[in-house]
Amino acid sequence: MRRGNRNIVWLCLLGALLWRGPLWALTPRELTDPVEALSRASAPLNGVESLLAAQERDAVRAYREKLIEEGRSDAANRVRCLEELYAGNNAGALQALELLEKKDAWATSRVNYLTGLMDVQRSFARTKSDHFIFLTRSEDAFLGPTALPSLENAYARVAEFFGSSPTVAVQVEVYPTVDSFVFASTLSRETIERTGAVASVAFGRVMALSPEATAFGYRWMDFLVHEYVHSNLTRVSGGNCPIWLQEGTARFLETGWRRPEGFTHTPSARALLTRAVLSDTSTVSGLLTFGSMEPSFLRLESQEKASLAFAETSDAVDFIVREFGQEKLRDLLIAFRSKTRAEAFQSTLGMTEAEFEKNWRDSLADLTEVPTELARGALTESIRLGTGEDLSLVGPDIQNFLRLGDRLRQQGSLNGAIVEYKKAVDLEPDNGVALTRLARAYVGAEKASSAEELLKRVMEKNHAYASSFVMLGDLFFDDGRYEEAQTVLQQALEINPFHPKIHEVLGLIAVDVGNFVLARQSLNLALRFDPNNDAVRQALKRMPKGR
Repeated sequence: MRRGNRNIVWLCLLGALLWRGPLWALTPRELTDPVEALSRASAPLNGVESLLAAQERDAVRAYREKLIEEGRSDAANRVRCLEELYAGNNAGALQALELLEKKDAWATSRVNYLTGLMDVQRSFARTKSDHFIFLTRSEDAFLGPTALPSLENAYARVAEFFGSSPTVAVQVEVYPTVDSFVFASTLSRETIERTGAVASVAFGRVMALSPEATAFGYRWMDFLVHEYVHSNLTRVSGGNCPIWLQEGTARFLETGWRRPEGFTHTPSARALLTRAVLSDTSTVSGLLTFGSMEPSFLRLESQEKASLAFAETSDAVDFIVREFGQEKLRDLLIAFRSKTRAEAFQSTLGMTEAEFEKNWRDSLADLTEVPTELARGALTESIRLGTGEDLSLVGPDIQNFLRLGDRLRQQGSLNGAIVEYKKAVDLEPDNGVALTRLARAYVGAEKASSAEELLKRVMEKNHAYASSFVMLGDLFFDDGRYEEAQTVLQQALEINPFHPKIHEVLGLIAVDVGNFVLARQSLNLALRFDPNNDAVRQALKRMPKGR
């Protein structure tokens, strides 16, 4: 939702810099006595936000109590507003502002923001697990059972990595529309479209745009974990970790909850990195420098540049782990809390940051393979808002073959369609759209084993293309391989949980095994997302009453 020009100045300033935390962080020296640092600061509320983002709640409370002792009730209530905001208590934050005797621009902007946020979240449902509070609109509460187990898995792995964990539950908020996410996160729509920033940490909360608001979904669970890692990075480093190291560590850890084998580049990320290494670094297609990523990835000019930056920084973090070990990486992150940036690198890695960057770049000399994944058509990991057909994901070289194949298949000419789809696959053998279409034609021609082989290749090379996961799950269901179907469809839910076929197949499996409660839930979701599906409607009518 839009709120006109209310608090526009504050939101523009905040959105430009906030993607990863407060406007600025206290220095290591100031962190040793934060109450005294806040008392002497010219803009103490910025320091309060820095401490709250780093989860230094005791220091902020002590500062507020000091203000009360000094008779500065307005200043104390401003601090209280921020405490409640970062604790996820919108009403409490607003109440603290109502106690102010003097309403200035700072207070007015936050009243407007909190009022708007409460309006946006009025229809939200709240689900809890041991360490997370999950909020989204009530009709999308089905997302909770998918998100919370994965977040708890990530919690355990992240706690193991950092050697510590947050002391309070982390609030995770999923917004149903672009406008509501723009308002809550303070990011602009232009920034989201340019960089693919559909998740962020704002005011100590993990915020994300619902996959329903995107054309093809995205790996939303990975994005949630990525932002959760960021909140931990701010906590352990005091907010003083360099941007490149923050983003690289978050990307390095974001898939750990579902990939026990550890970090590995996706095919498209590896291709981007390889292509950049093979290019002249003085050209726009070459490697970025760590310095060019400051102060935020939000300033990068395109989603491809952001993807390359993530590939580079996560590779650099992987290099630290390979060369020095995971404990050294953790020591480096923690060192920023008590040491300057230069001291942290020197004391933990035994070299300057510039020397480390050179050593990492030298290590890329081994990356001499031809970047075949993108050359072979593997889909890039981009975010597209709104709706669209998947043919928009492919280039003109194969689009015409796919369109002709679609027409032939619709006309019942499966053999003709297969010929056209094969032409596209010959040009781009790893293209998810082409392979999935060919697999669909093979299913129609009763060549299920050939289709299964193609779909597994799609999933390996195009990990965020939900259609292949959905189709393979349906194929397994038709073959009576229910357990395999459920496993694949669970992965599909982690990309596009609003795809009607996922819920239809899961519902039919539940019917067959006699779990009618789950069957009704799944089939009703399928009907919600595809109201014209008479087969689902009839399946619901045939189910036993009262079971």
